[in-house]
Amino acid sequence: MIPDQGTLAGFTVLPPIASQEQFSNLIGVTKATVRGFVETDTLPHVKIGRQRFINIIKLVDDLKAGKTVFARGDYHG
Repeated sequence: MIPDQGTLAGFTVLPPIASQEQFSNLIGVTKATVRGFVETDTLPHVKIGRQRFINIIKLVDDLKAGKTVFARGDYHG
């Protein structure tokens, strides 16, 4: 469960987007793992400039809607 408030990985509230490094620290996996999730469209992400950021709002909305499995291609285009 992702809390709406409180301190989580240095955040007082969850930001609307997170860098891949921030997200890897948040969930306790390597940056390479998160990069793989982004490259395979397993996590919702947005591109800003040349970087891709995790779309925290979409992720939380999907979790609240009951999504429990995240598979390759779930967030393709």
